[in-house]
Amino acid sequence: MKKESLQIAIENEAREEKYYLAQAERSRNPVVKRLLHHLAEEELAHQEWISKRHRYMLETGQWPEHIELEPSGQSLRDAMRTIDYRNEKTSLHDDDDIACLNRAAQFEMEAAEFYSRLARDSNSPREQSFFSYLAKMEQDHMASIRDSLAYLEDPEGYFLSKADH
Repeated sequence: MKKESLQIAIENEAREEKYYLAQAERSRNPVVKRLLHHLAEEELAHQEWISKRHRYMLETGQWPEHIELEPSGQSLRDAMRTIDYRNEKTSLHDDDDIACLNRAAQFEMEAAEFYSRLARDSNSPREQSFFSYLAKMEQDHMASIRDSLAYLEDPEGYFLSKADH
């Protein structure tokens, strides 16, 4: 594993956190705000987790045996479930909210692809597991963002599709 990959990962997580916080401040929509604040918290947790591994590798030159990911608190799915989606305010948004979430989905897709590539290119099972786990987390973020986009773009259709499942 190249230590540079971990540094790139830390920088990507920091860039996403900063973007999510700035966009959360801009938006007036409670769904968008909640989603972006929670994503920012998770990106910060990822930064810290990756940084611990990076520091360990810089100090020892070896991949750490085990460093736990400390959850950022409530899961993203649980945080989004606390929103009253039937409240009229939650469906009011502007084009910047849609553009922001589309860009966020792109960030998450690129991060998932980056981590998946690092997992595939690794010869270490611990390293593969680490990057595969990060890729899965980014894919989960992307799914939540896309779910929120579906709601914002068509609230009635969103509820009809959820009722079918």
